[in-house]
Amino acid sequence: MTASVPPPRPPSTPPVPVPGRRAPSRWVAPVAAAVVAVGAGMGIGWLLWSGPDSAASGTGLDNAAADAAGACQAWQRVPAFSALSSGNKDASTHFNRAIGAAYLARTAAELDDRYKGLGEAFQEVHRLLQTYEVEGAEAEAAHEKVTALCAELDD
Repeated sequence: MTASVPPPRPPSTPPVPVPGRRAPSRWVAPVAAAVVAVGAGMGIGWLLWSGPDSAASGTGLDNAAADAAGACQAWQRVPAFSALSSGNKDASTHFNRAIGAAYLARTAAELDDRYKGLGEAFQEVHRLLQTYEVEGAEAEAAHEKVTALCAELDD
């Protein structure tokens, strides 16, 4: 005799989605597009309004003017050499900034002969800093020469 099998139970009610929750794919794409658009707008704005006096406005690998401007902008934050020899706690920072400015000025001079004088003046400063000869008339004259040449660039 065959055993009778009870009929299958009817399926329970299907699950109901929780109200108020949306699939994340509906808002991910618009948010990502907005973030990209804002970033692109900021970048374009920076390029358009940075101005010719900004060292960052130079484009291309061979922009000597941007290198010279950057060197002089860094130099403006280097105090007189007499302050460097006084044991100031920020002396090493100023030494590094001055040497970095010298390298930028040398690069500008290599790319464009108009900056040859600036490059040479910065190399004298670099020599004095390497030998720690930051006191005396020679050091003061080198500091003043670079400051004067940088002032001419601003004109």
